Amino acid sequence: MHRTVVALVLLVAMTVALPRVCFGQGGSSMLLTQVQLPAFPSPQRLSALDTAAAEVAARTSISTQPGSRLVAAGSDDIYSSPLLFLASDRLLPRLTSDQGAELSAWLRTGGTLVIDWEGGGEQLEAFRTSAEELVGQLLPGATLERVPAGHVLLRSFYRLTYASGRIRLVDDLYAAVADDRYAVIVSFNDLLSAFERDRTGQYRYEVVPGGQAQREDAIRLVVNIVAYALCLDYKNEKVHLDYLKSRRNWRLPGDK
Repeated sequence: MHRTVVALVLLVAMTVALPRVCFGQGGSSMLLTQVQLPAFPSPQRLSALDTAAAEVAARTSISTQPGSRLVAAGSDDIYSSPLLFLASDRLLPRLTSDQGAELSAWLRTGGTLVIDWEGGGEQLEAFRTSAEELVGQLLPGATLERVPAGHVLLRSFYRLTYASGRIRLVDDLYAAVADDRYAVIVSFNDLLSAFERDRTGQYRYEVVPGGQAQREDAIRLVVNIVAYALCLDYKNEKVHLDYLKSRRNWRLPGDK
């Protein structure tokens, strides 16, 4: 019964409150959240979400809470956020039936899961396979597909031409569809590490090969992902596209 109630709360929030936040008209604020799997005893890049939250708030009309948090995959706490990050430096495990059912239900009610690969090129293909297997468990029948150039995910706030991160292994995002939207998004470029700061406030990791410009693109990608997760219903409506063009001064392919 409790699970049904929280699922309904998330569904109502996604369809009513969150689009207003995207346009700066609502009073809600978002706390960026990472999901923890039992196979990962220590959270990965959790502090990077602190920086990401500050960047989203500074650059958009989306209100974010300072800080970040960690929730367990099988907990009802996942229903308090429409967007979860999963940073991984190892192959993704198969979830227990309870964990898989909880995350699957959350995805079906409108949640978006972002999986971020930190492990570099040596295990890239093995990780891709493990991500595909996890998608199959969470969304039976769904597969990872390349996000095409020009997709709304790449222009929800900034217009991007590639998927940035701390490194540049794969220029494309990959994603799995549920209910005509990307419910699981996979980055292979160690996205969150581009945000990680040390205790002095300095960026912890060098961004290669593109340096600061590549880090800026990584920040823009996270802003786009947050906007996509919060404002999905607006993305392909003309009024939203006109709003973005007027605010960001960019053109869609074919515009003059």
